[in-house]
Amino acid sequence: MLGALRRDPAWLAVALAALAILGVFLLWPLATMFGASLSGPDGAAGLDGYRRFFGEPAYRETLVNTLLLGASVTVTSLLVGGGLALVVARHTFPCARIAGALPLITLVIPDVVVAAAWVLALGKQGFVNGWLAPAGVTLPPLHSWWGLVFVMTLNHYVYAFVAILVGLKAMDRSLEEAALSLGRPMGAVLRGVTLPMLLPSVLAGAMMVFTHVIGSFGIPAILGARTPVLAVKAYHEFVGEMGGNAQMQTTLASFLVFMGVAALLVQKFAVERRQYQMEPGRAPASVPIEGWRAALASGGLLLIGALSLLPAAVVVVTAFTPSVGPVLRYGGFTLEHIEHVLVRAPEPLYRSLQLASAATLAGTVFAVACAYLIVKRRAALTFVLDILVALPMTIAGTVLGIALTVAFNQGWLVLTGSWVIMALAYFLRCVPASVRAATGPLHNLRDSIEEASRSLGVGPVRSFFRVVLPVIAPSVAAAAVLMWVTTLSELSATLVLYFGGMSTMPIEIFQQVDSDRLGVACAYSLALLLTIFIPLGIARWGFRIKPETLE
Repeated sequence: MLGALRRDPAWLAVALAALAILGVFLLWPLATMFGASLSGPDGAAGLDGYRRFFGEPAYRETLVNTLLLGASVTVTSLLVGGGLALVVARHTFPCARIAGALPLITLVIPDVVVAAAWVLALGKQGFVNGWLAPAGVTLPPLHSWWGLVFVMTLNHYVYAFVAILVGLKAMDRSLEEAALSLGRPMGAVLRGVTLPMLLPSVLAGAMMVFTHVIGSFGIPAILGARTPVLAVKAYHEFVGEMGGNAQMQTTLASFLVFMGVAALLVQKFAVERRQYQMEPGRAPASVPIEGWRAALASGGLLLIGALSLLPAAVVVVTAFTPSVGPVLRYGGFTLEHIEHVLVRAPEPLYRSLQLASAATLAGTVFAVACAYLIVKRRAALTFVLDILVALPMTIAGTVLGIALTVAFNQGWLVLTGSWVIMALAYFLRCVPASVRAATGPLHNLRDSIEEASRSLGVGPVRSFFRVVLPVIAPSVAAAAVLMWVTTLSELSATLVLYFGGMSTMPIEIFQQVDSDRLGVACAYSLALLLTIFIPLGIARWGFRIKPETLE
């Protein structure tokens, strides 16, 4: 159980402390929430919440919509992301590197900003419909199934793109060459050799897209008024039942947890049955393409990249566009919206920076300690820690917010109504990705370097700070940047946990969009993007962090 930690009491204490933190602030709230879903208004235990869920058409509709939306966006994201990854990994052509890096930028654009920008572009009063109106052409309503699938695909295909691109670059070319040397046509080689070897990466990308989509709140809340999904329905149940029966909100939240864990288990079961041993560093060589093929590849990549970055461009333009009520006067210029954000109501900006700073500081220390334990102090205890730090990845923000509220609303530790519970939610949501960002260089760090330090009489903790930490400094910076970016843009858990005086920028954007004050919403969006991209640029050039590291 303890393994190497038995001889290392300092790191054993760190491991036990990390497990205690996750046990108290993650497992206990989830268990409390699940227990509440089994408790009726009179306190009697039972399955009434689940019977009501399956008995009422409105709840069944949210479950069906969530599954259909998750499956639809997963398929379209795999097609778009997989196609782009195949072109980037197997071919060289002008603009290939730039066009291949563009999709990664979409990872740091908050989904509430994306939804607000597409409303401005393709909404009923959007500028695209305004351009098409003289020709008598009107686009289908954006607040519909096609609008949800279209916007969410552009916001999530990058997860499939990264996973499949990594899989293609890790492939051993000798297997394909052997099949071709036996006279097999290229199509048969792709179906019989390439696709089976790539399947674990495809399934990993599919799992990431599916879990992100079913737990997404910002885009369905703004575009899905006619298509209710579980994450939004759970929030509405929470708002509508504050102080009353909490059974249905916890029941809906529990369903989201079950679906996320089920997706993770299915992916792991499928991957375990398809493990292939390959020689590293023997990826298939890229084939140069020229002429119309190169133009087609460049054009396709740039088109997808441009559509992905369009929300950021719309936000910048609209933030400086005059407005009269909900009507925007494109072509004019004003600083009124920026003045509102920076002078008249700057509190959301300050609150976001305060909460992001607290969560980033605590989360980075925690993520680096966990990454070191998982990679360099392998034992049954750290295996459990590895599973627990990955668990929040499958939990929607709305669910986490409800679980924390149920657990810490009363009893021995009351946190609701304080900024601590908001920072705690940010901390938990961002830990999985930050731990993964910090583990990469640790895998490549030879144990002999640290052992040499310890053989000279330097203690294990001091060796970590003097030998290991300087080597993994770029990955620590990557973990910190990832924490900063994701905490600033967090909406779903914040919407459940925030209280008067603690509104953040994503909350303000959501409320301004809901009030049709799109100019002010875009000004807050621009401030949010600047607070994300400026530190990201400093880290990118100061620590030489590659975009792939952040993913």
